[in-house]
Order: sequence, then C-alpha cells, then structure tokens
Amino acid sequence: MKNLLEGAIRELYLELRVNFPEACRCERCQADVVTFALNHLTPRYTVEENPGRTLVAVDLQREATRASLAVTVIEAIRVVAVNPRHDRNQRTVD
Repeated sequence: MKNLLEGAIRELYLELRVNFPEACRCERCQADVVTFALNHLTPRYTVEENPGRTLVAVDLQREATRASLAVTVIEAIRVVAVNPRHDRNQRTVD
C-alpha cells in the first residue's frame, strides 16, 4: 500500500523551494515540510496491482490538482521556515 501523494509532494517541494531562500534545506526540515503537507491533504492510497493507480496518477498531473497541492506545499514551507525543529545555527541552504 502506498500514498501516491508522497511522491507528488516531494517533487513539488523540490520545484518550489527555490522560491524560498530563507527556508532551511536540511533533511529534518525537508521531512517536516513533506509531513506537514501530507497531514493536511486527503491521502490517495493504492496497491501496486490496483488498476485505479493509473487514474490517481493521471489526476495528480492535472494542473488544477497540482496547483492545489502546491498551495499546501507552500504553506508547509512557510510554517517550517518560521518554526524549524532544530537549532537555528544548523540551518542549511542551497
């Protein structure tokens, strides 16, 4: 069983984070952004053999769906940037 949103959220995070140079890019903050976003979205689970997986994957590529997911990822980036769960001296940026 797999939540298909996880890959889409990770991909969007990598695309969008360049717009937030103040956001830390350490592994902990990246994981927190993905977790925050996934916790604020309805999961889309599938089983590998499930033919519905293709339909969900296609939906995740639609512009409207991606835009909606992007809003959640941007919110997650902003929340984690303001409230990192590590010492501010450990900040990592690209």
